[in-house]
Amino acid sequence: MGSLPFPVEDLWAIGPELIITLAALVVLLWGALDGPRRRPHQFAWFTLAAVVVAAVVVLRQTPTDQTYFSGLLGMDAFSMFFSALFLITAGFAVLASIRFLDDHEAHHPEYYFFLLTALLGMMFMARSVDFISLFVGLELQALSVYVLVGYLKDDHKSNEAGIKYFILGAMSSAIFLYAISLFYALAGTTNLAGIAEAITSSGLETSKLTTAALILMASALGFKIAAVPFHVWAPDAYSGGPTTVSLYITTASKAAAFAVMMRIFLVALEPLQDSWTLLLAGLAILTMFVGNIAALTQENLKRMLAYSSIAHAGNVLIGVVAAATSDGDARSFAIAASLFYLLAYTFMNIGAWATIVLVRRNGLAGENLEDFAGLASRSYGAFFCMLVFLLSLGGIPPMAGFLGKWYVFAAAINSGWTSLAVVGAINAAISIFYYLRIVVVMAIQDPVENATLVHSSPLTLTLVAAVLMTVLVGIWASPFLDWASSASQLVR
Repeated sequence: MGSLPFPVEDLWAIGPELIITLAALVVLLWGALDGPRRRPHQFAWFTLAAVVVAAVVVLRQTPTDQTYFSGLLGMDAFSMFFSALFLITAGFAVLASIRFLDDHEAHHPEYYFFLLTALLGMMFMARSVDFISLFVGLELQALSVYVLVGYLKDDHKSNEAGIKYFILGAMSSAIFLYAISLFYALAGTTNLAGIAEAITSSGLETSKLTTAALILMASALGFKIAAVPFHVWAPDAYSGGPTTVSLYITTASKAAAFAVMMRIFLVALEPLQDSWTLLLAGLAILTMFVGNIAALTQENLKRMLAYSSIAHAGNVLIGVVAAATSDGDARSFAIAASLFYLLAYTFMNIGAWATIVLVRRNGLAGENLEDFAGLASRSYGAFFCMLVFLLSLGGIPPMAGFLGKWYVFAAAINSGWTSLAVVGAINAAISIFYYLRIVVVMAIQDPVENATLVHSSPLTLTLVAAVLMTVLVGIWASPFLDWASSASQLVR
């Protein structure tokens, strides 16, 4: 009997990914074999159980600077932080989906299969320290999300959103792959640390080919994080796709894209930081202003949150720029601030989208601002939850969103980017206007007729957990910031 082509400890390194892979295959085969006898909620609870088991394995793993599978994957604290974040988001997405899919009579096992494969792709994206494994993970995640966005076959908006996302996403993937090929031509390797070493040792910083590869890479990643001017897909995909899918991709997929961006720019392209810091700073400013100003004019709540998500991407970019132009403790703090922001954003954004699921039902779309009129008189609990999420998104203390912005702006000031912090603060003030506009509609306007909310236990659990975490991260930030700080060292 032949030996394995890789050490056994490599399997432990990807233990969570193996669990998710097995779960996805079980869901697919189980759904095919069960046929008309299937009870759809079983797939949801099985998926949730698999996510919980994978999360336990992630928490039991010990971070290391070693690489696995011939240098393709890492198991550093950075990747484990993001893996845990993806698993948390997936768990919330499953809970919120039960009620949503029941309403649409679209409770099929394929939904959970693609949710799991998207999760698997994101986990590999965070662990990858080589362009080959990174691209495979990215495409697995992207193809799964394309299907999820267009999942509602009888909804033309969902179909249109899925097609648009697929076409634009395929173009961005082609640009990303072309950038990888240029870096390989320059460095002779696809390893991220190896590319940085080759650029430094060969003096390629001023090469025109290097500049072209850098611009292409920034463009491709700008699409993945929905930075302006590469954001045009986001409002249609988020507003047209199923609400629970939007919940998933505005949090987990965006975090995965930032994990990739930080890996590439802070490791592989670190020798070129003089060339790209101003570029990313400009993208951050443009992204914040366009996202917030566009959100001001929206009457559709899903599109408003989509543009809000774009603006929040600009805030995280501030942390990436600050990390690039500092070293030592200041660099670690800037990376930790970005990670903390993504953590805080995950809980408050999940809650906001889950509230839309709560309001949405037959006869009431729950997507327009007017559908939330009088929510305070219809359900004080739902109003309170949405209020917490909106205040946090706007950066009002003592919610998690306030500390997220505070740490990112502090990191920018520490790194000499005071102007970026000022622009961020101005945009935070702009965003408060449209968040409070929703609060006014919920609290003051007359309620919609015949708009009684239909609660479900999984959705209620999602909202309660999101509220608790949004408040907890805001008033007791130390353990969460410590967790982010421990994950701020990227393996090379």
